[in-house]
Amino acid sequence: MQTLSPAAIPLRVRIGQARSWADLELLCERIDAAYQCGELDPSSADQLSALVAATALKVPEQPSIPAEAFLGREPEINTRQAA
Repeated sequence: MQTLSPAAIPLRVRIGQARSWADLELLCERIDAAYQCGELDPSSADQLSALVAATALKVPEQPSIPAEAFLGREPEINTRQAA
C-alpha cells in the first residue's frame, strides 16, 4: 500500500472512528470533495474509499447506500425467481 497524502490522514482517522452508516456516508462525501478540489491524489482517494468499504462491513447498522457504491460498482441484481 502506498503512503497516503497528508490531507488523507485526518480522513483515515475519522473512518476508524465511524460508528454508523451516516458517518461513513459523510466521509465518502468528504473524500470526494477533497479529491475534486485536488487535495487528494487518486491513489489516496481510492485507498480511503476501500477503507470506508472495509469499515462498513463492521458497522452493525443497515446500510443507507450499498457497499458497491463505495467501490464504484453497480450492485448485482438477482434475476432468478424462486420456484
